[in-house]
Parts: sequence; structure tokens; C-alpha cells
Amino acid sequence: MAITYRRLLGAALGAAWLLAGCAGAPPPPPPPETVAPLPPVTRSPREVALERAVGEFSGVPYRSGGTTLAGVDCSGLIQALYQRTGVRLPRTVTDQYQAGQPVERHELRFGDVVFFNRYCQTRGQGPYLAGILSPGFEDEVCHNGIYLGGGRFMHASPRGVFISRLDAEVWRVSYRGARRYLPGGN
Repeated sequence: MAITYRRLLGAALGAAWLLAGCAGAPPPPPPPETVAPLPPVTRSPREVALERAVGEFSGVPYRSGGTTLAGVDCSGLIQALYQRTGVRLPRTVTDQYQAGQPVERHELRFGDVVFFNRYCQTRGQGPYLAGILSPGFEDEVCHNGIYLGGGRFMHASPRGVFISRLDAEVWRVSYRGARRYLPGGN
């Protein structure tokens, strides 16, 4: 029994010595993995100018026929924003809708202009008003705004220049289409 005890004691001491060696100072951490930097976002001078102009016009008061920081209407806002990029656009919503390249809703990007029909002017009346209005009412564009991304757009209304969501009911039911005026990709 004494021999078995010695063997057990020897095995236990050997295991303790082995475990003590494992419990020593931890190995140094592996070198941090280097992460490749993200490619810089390159914006054209027109895109930079448009972004700056959007910031300048945020909160500007509404003025029918206005095209300046003193006051704008919806198409005046779009015309003024693009004028700061060197792109000349027509003055009215209808003419702006005829210009530019059509854009599918799922392809919208910053700077595209979104257009709405007259239903947006019946706010509070609900989409049920559609049955009462003339058939051409649905096709006639009468309001627009500039798409900012993330389902948001900036536009001018009697409340001034502010941001709305495209998925709000009034904009969803009155959405008519979008146009792109800046060449190339954002």
C-alpha cells in the first residue's frame, strides 16, 4: 500500500507541477489584426455643393414663387439647390418633372428629386378623396422635394423647408416618380 501511495503521490505531484507550468504567466496576446481602412467616399464638386446647399436651405421660410434663402416654394427650392451645383433646372414642378433621368423608387439616392401628385394637397382628407377627384388629378405633378437618403426628403411647404418621410401615408399615396439631374454615381 505504501508503494501505491507513493505512486499516487508522485503522480499527483507530477500533475500539479504540470498544471503549475500551465498556470504560469499567460502567453502574450497575438498581434492585433490590421484592418484595411475603408475607401474614402469620393464626391464630385457638384455633390459637395448640393450637400452644402441642402444645409443652407433647411428651415428657410415658405414664399410662393421664392427661390432664395429669404423664402422658397417647392420648385424654387429645387431650382435654387441645383443652381448652386451649376445645374440649371426649369422653374416649375411640371417642367422639372420633364427634365432629368427617371429613377425607380428603389434606386433613389441623395440628390434625386421626388415628385408628388395633387393628393398631397388634400392632406387630412385621406386617400378616399381619390374617387371624387378627376382622373387627371392622379397624373398631375404639383409638388417635389430632394431625396436625402434613408427614406427622407426635404421640401418646401407653407410650413417652410423641412424634412419628411416618404413612407408617411400622404407621400406614399401621392408619390408620382423621381428624376436624377446629377451625372455619375454618388
